[in-house]
Amino acid sequence: MKAPLSYWIGTLLGLLLSANLFAQQGATGAKGEATVPAAQDTVYSQVQVDRRAIYPGGTSAWEAFFAKNHKYPEVAKASGLQTTVVVRFVIQKDGSVTDPEIICSSHPLFTEEVLRLLKIMPKWKPALKRGKPCASYYKLPFIFQLKETPVDWGMKHWN
Repeated sequence: MKAPLSYWIGTLLGLLLSANLFAQQGATGAKGEATVPAAQDTVYSQVQVDRRAIYPGGTSAWEAFFAKNHKYPEVAKASGLQTTVVVRFVIQKDGSVTDPEIICSSHPLFTEEVLRLLKIMPKWKPALKRGKPCASYYKLPFIFQLKETPVDWGMKHWN
């Protein structure tokens, strides 16, 4: 007799859950203690928090920081390269920026510049969960654009 679909789904779900628990229980440190992160080490997504992390002074202050501190790579400028680098990082409970992960970048020079900017960036106001500061992920685009873009050029010369 053929088993119903619900049986196979339940069995598969049970196997996945037990494998996950086994993997967590199997992770031990040098002295045999568990190395599974404690609840306070949780890094939340922006939708899991009550208040998102905020750059000090808001969006306009971040734009001013970028305008003042970014250095357009000379090779890229000479070649007319423009791009947007998207980076995901963690804003810790104390507001520090850690663990950058480049999501999208078209050139290593731009990647290096974004990583440099993250190192000198001031501390953020951390996200809040149940009224307490918590670590959270944040994704941010860094737009590298020369003053005269092809769209602007087209508008100036064709209209």
